[in-house]
Amino acid sequence: MSDFQKRIDDGVSGKYEGLDNGLDKVNEYLYGVQRKWYYLFGGLSNTAKTTFVDWILMNAIRDADIKGIDIHVFYYSYEIDAESKKCVWMSNHLFAKYRVEIPPQKIAGYGSNRLTPEEKELVDRETPYIDMLFSRINFRYDPNNPTGIYKELMDHFDQHGKFNKEKYKAPAIDKYGNDVYDNEGNRVFEEKQRIVSYTHNNPDAYHIVVHDHIALTKIEKKYTLKENLDKLSEYYVWLRNICGLTVMAIQQFNQTLNSVERRKFSGVDLTPQQNDFKDSGNPYQDCDTACGIMNPHSLDMTEWKGYRINIKGKDSMKDSFRVFKIIKNRKGKANISFGIYFNPKAGYFKELPHPDNMTDQDYKDIKEGVYY
Repeated sequence: MSDFQKRIDDGVSGKYEGLDNGLDKVNEYLYGVQRKWYYLFGGLSNTAKTTFVDWILMNAIRDADIKGIDIHVFYYSYEIDAESKKCVWMSNHLFAKYRVEIPPQKIAGYGSNRLTPEEKELVDRETPYIDMLFSRINFRYDPNNPTGIYKELMDHFDQHGKFNKEKYKAPAIDKYGNDVYDNEGNRVFEEKQRIVSYTHNNPDAYHIVVHDHIALTKIEKKYTLKENLDKLSEYYVWLRNICGLTVMAIQQFNQTLNSVERRKFSGVDLTPQQNDFKDSGNPYQDCDTACGIMNPHSLDMTEWKGYRINIKGKDSMKDSFRVFKIIKNRKGKANISFGIYFNPKAGYFKELPHPDNMTDQDYKDIKEGVYY
């Protein structure tokens, strides 16, 4: 059987169904969380892009456990510390399991926020699960440089499969970087090896990296920030292509989305675009799918394509609405946007009906935080 025939048969058997990411309509174009896929998520600060990616990851882990699929996760969390992230994940987990809304700030006890005895009992009950979940994920909070990350992931794959190599001859170079010649003036070649493929011990397993956010990666050598991001993305592409790595990289947007010049044109599409990604365009060029998250309320918009954001005298979604846009998609439709409900007190997201099908009760439920 040829490799291509095997790929067709695997597709028929459902191997490429993807893991659940908590979305529905969007998956007509994203197909869940796939193996061997480079996702890039972008947004301005305070658009909940990290919370959104975490929500996708938690759904994928739950689905993998239900299906009995091995999942290995490296999470380079350079913006949020361990305890803060545990509080966010606990809040999400409690809402998903019990439909109980306990904000992360309350779990952490910030300021005057305190858990009630009933809430404390729930948190205590679910703490072992959150601790177990975190023990399964390789969290890294101290920034590493691109080569350090690459080496760590190579060590991981070395433990979970075999790198297949081929021999080749390359021109010899001396310690000064000069070409080497023999006494007769002929170019000297030396035998080397290079990796050409990878064989998984478990071909069904998922290997996922979440990187938040990539501009906080430690600068390598004398690289500029852009060069550093380009090298990081180059490594991720190689690991995707050879080892089947799934990448979920988060990149900040520049301020053009928030600029007065761009916002004053009400007839212009304000949704995220390719040139919104900050510091380097290479991750966008390298990725399979690029997505943007926008908060219309923070941009002082009263409505977005028929959705009520802040309409005077009517129940509106305000900060509980996000626009999720597929900007680039190599394996499906792109330049398509979705309205998403966001509950900031629980880290919960849900796709919204078409604005024409939104009812007054929907807006009221969203306002009261009971839209499921």
